[in-house]
Amino acid sequence: MAVSEMFRLDERVALITGASSRGIGSTAAKALAEYGAKVFLVARRVEKLEKIAQSIREDGGTAEYWAADVSEEDACRTAVEKCVEAFGRLDIMVLAAGTAGKSPKTVEELFDTEAYRKVMGINLDGIFFMVKYGWPECAKNGKGSIIMLNSLAAFKAAGHVPYSATKGAIRAWTKLFAKELAPYRVRVNAVAPGLTDTEMVHPEGMDEIFNQRVLPAADRIPLRRLGTLEDMAAGILYLASDAAGWVTGQCLVIDGGELCG
Repeated sequence: MAVSEMFRLDERVALITGASSRGIGSTAAKALAEYGAKVFLVARRVEKLEKIAQSIREDGGTAEYWAADVSEEDACRTAVEKCVEAFGRLDIMVLAAGTAGKSPKTVEELFDTEAYRKVMGINLDGIFFMVKYGWPECAKNGKGSIIMLNSLAAFKAAGHVPYSATKGAIRAWTKLFAKELAPYRVRVNAVAPGLTDTEMVHPEGMDEIFNQRVLPAADRIPLRRLGTLEDMAAGILYLASDAAGWVTGQCLVIDGGELCG
């Protein structure tokens, strides 16, 4: 098989969480659809899911969606069931749903229990439940690939208490799940983005604040720019495809060299 053909995902089905915002999930969904996958979008905001699914269809892809809160176990189980009901199978999972939570301004806020539970519920419980119900389906056709969205906070002191806890756990789970699911021919990897121009760091209508507070951070990155959504989608496409057929248990850092120090 030619290397270029190894990236094709024809006949495969990909479920993507966190796919309703201008972020990594929705961009990854479009990339996977462009390379032939049928994509099933999962997020909380149905109106945005409709918009992204329609955009994929207009570009010639196949997309369906289901609105769900991934912090709830029943919602995750139903999402997997609806995906298989729609397309007959599930091969790829891109678990991109997540939240940074509110940044604490004081030491007391660092230990806010409500904020802790909210971030843990979305970032960690959501992945646990999706993997729990999704991996058996991914194992059925011998092409299973689970990709979890991580962060540089898994490698250095960054973010705050619940956020860094979830990202450290995802780094550990990447290897654990990869080892446990390898006999079932399901690969498990993660992508750890550096500072990327997403809706989370660049909300609509906040250009001035973004230009003043975020954009200058590119000067600390060796490649002298922020990451793009396409940078991250390309890494996810690689890990989802046969091009990464002998890659499992890895966290692909895409950060412009930021971790180099």
